[in-house]
Amino acid sequence: MTHAQAKARHVELVAEIHKHDRAYESGHPLISDYEYDQLEKELKGLEEKFPELATPDSPTKKVRTEPLTKFKRVRHLEPMLSLDKIQASDRPTKDEEPDDNKRKRLQDENTVNEFARFDATLQKQLGTSRIEYVLEPKVDGVSISVHYRHGKLALGMTRGDGREGDDITENLKQIRDIPHELKMKQPPALLEVRGEAYISQKDFEVMNAKLEAAGDEAFPNARNATAGTLKQLDSRLIAERPLSAVFYAVGAREGIEFETHAEVLESLKKFGLPTQAHWWVCKGIEEVRECYLKNVVAHYDERRDLRSRLPYEIDGVVLKVNKLADWARLPPKAKAPGYAIVHKPIPWIMPAETVLKAITVQVGRTGVLTPVAELEPVFLQGSTIARATLHNEEEIHRKDIRIGDTVIIRKAGMVIPEVVEVVKSKRPAGAKPFDLVASVGGKCPACGSAIVKEKISAGGREEVAWRCENVAGCPAQKSRRVEFFAQRRALDIESLGGIVAEKLVERGLVNEPLDLFKLTVEKLGALNLGTDDGERVYGEKNAAKAVEALERSKTLPLNRWIYALAIPNVGEETAYQLALTHGSLEELAESQLLQDIRELGELETERSRNSPQSRKNPPKTPEEKLAREKRNDEIKARIAEVESRVEQGGKARMPEVGAVAAASVLDFFASVYGKKILKRLKELGIHPVNEAADKGGAPTRAGALAGKTVVVTGTLATMSRDDAFAKIRAAGGSVSNSISAKTDFLVVGENAGSKLDKAQKLGVKVIDEPQFLKMCG
Repeated sequence: MTHAQAKARHVELVAEIHKHDRAYESGHPLISDYEYDQLEKELKGLEEKFPELATPDSPTKKVRTEPLTKFKRVRHLEPMLSLDKIQASDRPTKDEEPDDNKRKRLQDENTVNEFARFDATLQKQLGTSRIEYVLEPKVDGVSISVHYRHGKLALGMTRGDGREGDDITENLKQIRDIPHELKMKQPPALLEVRGEAYISQKDFEVMNAKLEAAGDEAFPNARNATAGTLKQLDSRLIAERPLSAVFYAVGAREGIEFETHAEVLESLKKFGLPTQAHWWVCKGIEEVRECYLKNVVAHYDERRDLRSRLPYEIDGVVLKVNKLADWARLPPKAKAPGYAIVHKPIPWIMPAETVLKAITVQVGRTGVLTPVAELEPVFLQGSTIARATLHNEEEIHRKDIRIGDTVIIRKAGMVIPEVVEVVKSKRPAGAKPFDLVASVGGKCPACGSAIVKEKISAGGREEVAWRCENVAGCPAQKSRRVEFFAQRRALDIESLGGIVAEKLVERGLVNEPLDLFKLTVEKLGALNLGTDDGERVYGEKNAAKAVEALERSKTLPLNRWIYALAIPNVGEETAYQLALTHGSLEELAESQLLQDIRELGELETERSRNSPQSRKNPPKTPEEKLAREKRNDEIKARIAEVESRVEQGGKARMPEVGAVAAASVLDFFASVYGKKILKRLKELGIHPVNEAADKGGAPTRAGALAGKTVVVTGTLATMSRDDAFAKIRAAGGSVSNSISAKTDFLVVGENAGSKLDKAQKLGVKVIDEPQFLKMCG
């Protein structure tokens, strides 16, 4: 490459990185961390080859930033720098076959070599032959700094540019994991702790499901959700999101000192701060190697991989010198300290390159059509991948994915293969943009019925998804519904998983879930799970278990049956609350309360659209403005009328049931399929009821918490959150996730956060765990 070519490419890369920095700062990054790192790596390589290109404002000289102009900027007392990265290569040599075992051995060797090079450099700088290290996970969250003055939370900041960050104190106070006061008898004048805010994978999935059910846009990943949440100006909104935090370092301090990094981690935990569950002290570089292989990648066994043992996403491991006095003796780099590095194991981040041979379309239990990439088989992170998710048609268009393309794939969340990007330089001539409708001939690929673009009830906004309308007759939907109906959280039909469900539908034994109740041990036991040429019989032992479980399910409570019917937008908590305010499925199908909730949502939407002050749809003339004002007055009056009915009908007992869920339930039972379900249940003599509610929907359930709404916050000592929820429901109460004036009790565990403050302000009764247990009996 000539100097002129390098200079031109340097300008392109700088502009590209600055663009992605701005996108990252807004909470909506356009590319993955891996892709960003590759751009940085290329830029760094150019500057090493042509040093004169490395200007002071080059991205290689700055920390990746996330400034927010709407927040007050605060200067860090000590720079908050990012860490330097090392990454080993996994490329085999020319005379090696890249089989799994050799590839793993090569990865091990390269990783050890990188660790050894880092250690050798530090030994020279410190003039020693052995260095003690700490190996710990690198959390893939949003960096935060919290200042405690005399033990009390005084300031919370983002990392920003490493020198200045944004003051997000009030937002961090809403995170339940972050204590407002440290557990110390004699706290120091100042202790700055540094860590990451994050949303656990489990909470992220629940949160996204709620956003989608409400017609809002879901977040692409947990870190984006965390970053977007912390940027909210109204701190009250933070309490509604499941943010957590973990701390792993200290910054500025007055009146307290530590000798080692290990002592820091142990002390932070004693002070009441959440810390990492897994970290290791290694006496020398050989122990680092052994610890890495045993505890991090676990010899490439994904079941024992470090990522599978943590609730949050991690994207590497950090190796730090343990002795803090040595930190100041190690010269820093341009934008990183010299005492630590981040290593991203090859099996975690190394994407694979392969060819997309075709795009097939699958049909889910609700009829949604999902495109799937059929790939030239390629080895990736311990397994051979031949298929990868493409999510939806909009995602395909955004990434411009075409059949025949060479694509980069990786495993999202270490499990699910996905296409990251297209290598457009290798695109074959004539490759055409993908059209989902054209690819399936405008019909459902499973049954040939018409497909429609799905719409969200609230606001009428069109979604990306296409759906098969043949709810009752589509074989793909049938088998998915049967599988869902039998899962543990629904009716818990033992020994009846996905393959069995597919074969039951395929062999004509089951057409819809309730057909399961017609099966006998003999008929089910003879089911062939294989092919006509290769028979594999289900067996009478499995059949007997399934039939017994089916008999038990007839007496399961109403909420389990509501959930098992797979009604769109109805999850477990929504199903429970619907059951608490309705006596039977028949009552639910004709629910006046749900009709009112649906109408209320429609009225609120109309009022918003019709507003004379609307920015998106402003009135064009003074006459139109007057007409809108008059209509909005009528809408407000109607809203007040419907709200009154909703409150009287028992809405307080179903805080999770909004307009979207209400419309989904009513539409389901009004459909031909829903009516058939009710008729079949009656014919089978199955009458799921809830004796806790009368025909008017007013709760009559007995128990110490009957008619009460309860919220749980903090960590309970003797039970999980799910156990606490079960006890609340068993005592007749209703569970809610947010505090309001209508909350009756707040159960408080350790490290209670903003919910406790809000409850005290609203005068909500606060009880501890022993009081709660006594109340529940």
